[in-house]
Amino acid sequence: MSDVSGSGVASEGSSYLTGYPLSESGMYALARTWSAPEMPRPGCVWTHTLFIDFPDLAAIGAPSRLAKLFARPESPSWSSYGTPGTLDLLAGDGPEPRMTMPEEDWVAGVLSGLYESASSRVVAKRDPSVPVDALTLRIWDQQWPRLRRSFRFCTFTTKDRSTLAASFDLQILPGPDVSSRARLPNTREVSPMSFQSQPDWLMTLMDDVRQPNYGGLRDTLKRLGADILGGREAMPVFCTFHRLTSGPVSPNKLHEAIEMVDEPGPLSTSDLARAQVADYVLSNVEDADTRALDFLWDQWHYIEPSRLQQRLPDVAAPLWRASQRRLLAALRNPADDAAGWAAQMLKAVPTEDLLADWPERDVPLRELLRARPDLVEVPAFWAVVDVRSAHDLNGLPMTDTAAVALVHGMEREPGMRAAVQALGRVHVLKIVQLLSGLKDSDGRELRWVRYCVDDASAVAEFMSQVQAPAQALLMEFARTVSPDSVPNQYGDDPWYTALLELRNAKGSLPHRLAAYAFARALGRSSRNIGELLQMTFEQLHAAVSNSALADDDWRLIEPRLSWVSDDKRWNRAGRLRNAVASAYLDRHLWPRGFAWMASDNSVFVALMEETAERWGGKRFLKTVEESLEQETDALWRARRELIHWFLKRK
Repeated sequence: MSDVSGSGVASEGSSYLTGYPLSESGMYALARTWSAPEMPRPGCVWTHTLFIDFPDLAAIGAPSRLAKLFARPESPSWSSYGTPGTLDLLAGDGPEPRMTMPEEDWVAGVLSGLYESASSRVVAKRDPSVPVDALTLRIWDQQWPRLRRSFRFCTFTTKDRSTLAASFDLQILPGPDVSSRARLPNTREVSPMSFQSQPDWLMTLMDDVRQPNYGGLRDTLKRLGADILGGREAMPVFCTFHRLTSGPVSPNKLHEAIEMVDEPGPLSTSDLARAQVADYVLSNVEDADTRALDFLWDQWHYIEPSRLQQRLPDVAAPLWRASQRRLLAALRNPADDAAGWAAQMLKAVPTEDLLADWPERDVPLRELLRARPDLVEVPAFWAVVDVRSAHDLNGLPMTDTAAVALVHGMEREPGMRAAVQALGRVHVLKIVQLLSGLKDSDGRELRWVRYCVDDASAVAEFMSQVQAPAQALLMEFARTVSPDSVPNQYGDDPWYTALLELRNAKGSLPHRLAAYAFARALGRSSRNIGELLQMTFEQLHAAVSNSALADDDWRLIEPRLSWVSDDKRWNRAGRLRNAVASAYLDRHLWPRGFAWMASDNSVFVALMEETAERWGGKRFLKTVEESLEQETDALWRARRELIHWFLKRK
C-alpha cells in the first residue's frame, strides 16, 4: 500500500497521505510518502507509516495532529522508526487556519461527494492553490470513531488504489488536466461547490470544518456514531439531526426532529437520539406546542432524573396543558413507572395553571390529591372539581381549612349536595357563619343554606351551638325556612336566643327578621312566645304605622292573624295589637311580660284598649298591674300607674 499510487507520482516531487484500516490487527495505518530522488533507482519513494490502535484513534479528538509525527528518512539508520511516537493530547494547537474561498469550495465538493454518494468511490483533483493534505485531514477529523477507522483515502494517485476487498473512499488525482474517468472508472468525480449551492446539512458540516466542533457537532456525531451502525450515508442524517436539535428553536424544527426519531429511518432505533430530542424539547419548552410536549411525555424515561428535576418548574405547566389526560391516566396505575413521573410533575405545576386547564371529566381525584394534597385548601379547586356524590369526598384529606375552602369555592349543585351529606349540615352552616363574618364576604356562601335547611333539626342545633349567628345567615334562614320549622322541644327557642344576640349587638333587628320572629311567636313551635312578641311588636307597630314594612315581610305575619273583612285589612297596626292581645289571653302567657310590650305609652295604651275589649281582658290587665306591685324602680312604678289609670278609667 505504500507505493502503488501509479506511475509519475514520484516525479511530482511532493509528498502525499494514505490512510486505511488494518482490521485484522485492530489498527489504522496512516502513511506519508515522499519521492526519493537521492536513490540510484528512478521513481523510488520513502513512506513512513504510523500504526494507531483503534481505541487510541477514537480517543484523539483531531487525528490530523498525528501528521506532526511523520519524519522523512534522512539516514541509513532506521531504528528510530521502531520507537512509539508520542503525542500530547492535552496540548492545544490553536485555532485551525482560516480557509480561503477556493479551499472552502474544494472541501464542500469533496464532502458532498463523500456523503451524498455513500456507496461510490469519490475522486477529486488537486488544485495548486489548495493544501489538499491538510484539508483531507480536516475531513477525517470530523468523522466519528467508527467511520474514521474505516475511512480509506489517498491524497495523490493516478490510478484506482481500491482492491476487491477494500474500496477507497476518497482518492485525489494529480491535477485539473488529468481525466479521472480514463484511469479511475466507476467512480464519482467531484468538483468545487460554492456556498450558494450547499444543502443545509452540508452548511452545518462546513461550519464545523471552519471551527472544529462548532455548536457541538462533533460531540453529536461521536454519540450517534457509537449508537447507530452506519457509514458515510449517515453523515447527512446526523448533521440534519444536529441542526434541528441545536441553535435557535422553532415549532417546525421540533417537529422535524421528532419525525426523524419517530418515522422509519436511521435514527428510529436510537435511544440516544430519542433522548437528545426529548432533552431539546425540555430545554425549549416555551417554544414547544402540543405535539412536542406529547413527545416529551412519551419519552420522559430517556431523560436523566436530575435533568428532569431541574427543569420541572419550567416544563410542568406546559406539559399539564398539553397532556393532562395522559398524565392523569398514569396516576391511576401506581405500578406504572410513569405514575411517579406524573406525580412529580403535578407537584411542580403552579396551582393557578393546574386549575385553569382542569379537565371536565375523568379526574382520578384521590390519586391526584396524593400528589397535590394542598389543593383541598384552595377554594378555586372546589370550583372546578366534579363531585357528584358523598362517596367522591370520602377519604379525602378534609381538614378544617379544606372544608372552609370547599364551602367557599364549590358552585355546582351535585357537589354541594354531596358535600352537605359528607360534612354534615351543622358543620356546613358553621362554615357559612364563619365566611359570612369576613370583611370581604360577598354573600356567595349563603347559597349553601338551601341545601342544609331540609332538616330543620340541623338548623336548630346550629343556632343553639353558635352564640351569635351572622345577620346575613339569619336573613337567609328567614327566606328559606318556614317560621314554624325549627323545633323547640326544650330550653330556649334557638330563634329567640339568636335574635336577642343580634339585637343586643346591632341595637335593632332588620324588619324582615322582626316579622319572621313575630310570625314564629304566633305559631306553635316556640317556647319563648312572649319574649319574641316583646322583642318585635313595638318595632313592627311603628313600621306599619309609617308604611315602612315591606309587603313581603308583612306576608310572613298576615296568614297568622285573625280574619278581618276587606275594609279593615288596611289597619295593620290594629291587627298586630289584636294578635298580641289574643296571644296573651288565649295562651295564658306571663302577665308581667305584657307590661313592657311597648315602651311608648301611647302604643301601650292602644294595646291595652285592644286587650280590654276581649273577654277576660280587663281581668288580665289587672293581673299585669298586680305583677308590678313590688317594683320600686321609677320606670316600673310609672308603668304600673299607667295600667291602674287605664283600668280605673274603664
